[in-house]
Parts: sequence; C-alpha cells; structure tokens
Amino acid sequence: MHIKLVIFAILLPSSLLLLLMGTTNFQQGYVEAQTNSTQVFTSPNHTFSLNYPLDWEIAPRNSTFPYYGETTALVLRPIMNETVTPLNEIFFSISVSDVKRLLEDNKSLPAEFLDKLVADKISSFEDPSSIYGNLNVKLLGNNYTRLGDHPAKELTFLTQNLGTFEVDTYTIYNDQLYHVNFMGPQSKVSQLYEEFQQIKDSFRFLPKDFVSE
Repeated sequence: MHIKLVIFAILLPSSLLLLLMGTTNFQQGYVEAQTNSTQVFTSPNHTFSLNYPLDWEIAPRNSTFPYYGETTALVLRPIMNETVTPLNEIFFSISVSDVKRLLEDNKSLPAEFLDKLVADKISSFEDPSSIYGNLNVKLLGNNYTRLGDHPAKELTFLTQNLGTFEVDTYTIYNDQLYHVNFMGPQSKVSQLYEEFQQIKDSFRFLPKDFVSE
C-alpha cells in the first residue's frame, strides 16, 4: 500500500493534474534548432532531446492549458487558432521524478517497479475513490515498448465520459522515472496519433558529456 500511495503522489502533478486542467510555452533553458520538417528540443540539464513538428510549440508555464505540475519538464502542443480548453486540448508532456529511494526501499528492479506502477493505475480505473473511478475508462493497451532505447511500459486508454484518448509511457533511466503523456480529444486521434509516435520515437537520452552547440 505504501509504494502504491507514493507512486500516485509522483504521478499526480504530471499526469492526473494534466488530465484535469491541461497547459502551454516552456520558454526557459532549452536549446532549439530546426531541420527541414522538425525542431529540436534539448532539456536544460542536457539529459534528453527530441524532435517535434514545426506546427507544434512549447507550451508556456504561465498558461492555463495545459497545466505544468511540479515534475513536468516539457509540454508540447499543436499550434491552434481556436481557444484551448480541457475538452479540445492536445498535448505531449514529459515529467521526470527521482525514484532512487523508492527502488532501494522496496528492493525493486526498474522493470518490476514499472509493472507495478502500471498495474496500480489500471486498478484505479475501477476504483470509485480515484480520479478515474467515475469516468468510464476503457483500457486499449498495456504493452512493453521502448523509450530512448530503454525498456518501457505503455498504457493506452479512453476516458469515455470526457471524450479523451490518452497514452502513458514510462521508463527509468539513472534512477529517474520518465513519464511521457499524450492526450487529445478522441475525435482527433486519427490525425494526430502518428505525430505523437514520431515525437516519442525521436526521444533520446543524452550522454553525460553532451555539450550543446
């Protein structure tokens, strides 16, 4: 029970708050370059990088949607002409949490930790006391995958009462839990899912001696 509560404490700022509130333009401490069809984001501490389409933008921390939690490192969103609300927002976010103490206290290997984390989240879909309990969540996928060439777990589901489609991808690198979250209206998934996959597939962890140009 203890690890279950702590895991959800980690996830709440980055995933559950995002689901409730959403967010937008991270303007401090990133390195951005441009290729023919994408822009490159490098994290301020040079731990990871990714490419995102030219018609997407980095959401600012002071915006209403989507919402930045305490562990959120980056939020990307398509550039939209319409007003963004929790019902029509589309975003790709990355949150990073230190789980070294949790791994040590529970004598867990990263793969075991991720399996339990995802299992606990799936259990919350049917728990009336959880944030998902009354939202009629439909599980679409619970798979092993890779993120930045590291083993990862990926959870895909519909929150039917809100009309949203969501993908959560988790991996552990250097005792840090990386949580990649994609969310958008179910009605727009077919046109945006491929872009999400391209962004996720471009994600790379950077060597410690990486120096930006």
